[in-house]
Amino acid sequence: MKLPEFEYFSPRDIPSTLELLSIYGARAALLAGGTDLLVRMKQQIVKPEVIINLKDIEDLRGILKLENGSLFIGSLTRITSLIDSPVIRKKYRGLWEAAGAVSAPPLQNMGTVGGNITQENRCLYYNQSAMWRRSKPVCFKAGGTVCNAVKGGKHCFAVYQGDLAPMLIALSARVALSRKEEERTIPLEDLYSGKGKIPLKMKKDELLEGVTLPPHDRNIFCHYEKLRLRRAIDYPLVGVAVCMSLSRDKKTCQSGRLVLTAVGSGPVIVDDNNLMKDAKISDEWIENLSESAYKAAKPVSNVLTPPAYRKRMARVLTRRALNKTLKE
Repeated sequence: MKLPEFEYFSPRDIPSTLELLSIYGARAALLAGGTDLLVRMKQQIVKPEVIINLKDIEDLRGILKLENGSLFIGSLTRITSLIDSPVIRKKYRGLWEAAGAVSAPPLQNMGTVGGNITQENRCLYYNQSAMWRRSKPVCFKAGGTVCNAVKGGKHCFAVYQGDLAPMLIALSARVALSRKEEERTIPLEDLYSGKGKIPLKMKKDELLEGVTLPPHDRNIFCHYEKLRLRRAIDYPLVGVAVCMSLSRDKKTCQSGRLVLTAVGSGPVIVDDNNLMKDAKISDEWIENLSESAYKAAKPVSNVLTPPAYRKRMARVLTRRALNKTLKE
């Protein structure tokens, strides 16, 4: 499959990129690692008139400790850089686990943090070649009026399948977004609309510059669990990220977050200091959280495994993630 024709720019700094985005807006696509964009272009899912290559912008690359103890990760930072970082491995181990679960080493070397966070939602009936898609009615995500995954569905159910976002949300990360003459910083969870057709709440001329993690807290423990068909390049069928602030004796969860991926049209926050705030840790507490994950998971038939199985596995993986976190 060949790439469609497009105009190509390769700016060397952020202001030049924002200028290009202000000119071309929705007609442009940003190229970082290309592991998502180039595949969709070859499948003729998207046909941008302009490609803006970010690879020469050094200010978007790297892991930097800020004066207040926070950690800034540039959007162009490779997944491999997270895996190789001693700081990420030692102080943000849950993120290190999630990075290691992304695809396989060749694509980790290409893929970027920003690209993984802003990847498009996927669907078994949408992410196919143009010839294959012509055998089905035009779906909501392609501009049609049906959902091929859910019979009678009234909107798009394309699923979000990122690995990094659920752990970053569990860590209460924030993202820095910029456009010409305007900047904003928001909690990462606010980046997602929860809608399959348009999953990101980003303006067409906006650039994601990076992610900021809160200062390291030695009492916070995190873990990421992922279910996939093969231990290779597969997207998650279900992913569970958990972060807990524990008392010294690890008998009380002082606060925490539990986030799912691949069971909805965006990352799903199951618990945000509801069951997890000042909670006495027990088998019953773990089961209640696992049951909450089961209820929050809303998978549909848009990946290769049955929805009922994936929904049950949300409970299983949550239980597993909680138990492993408590044993650290």
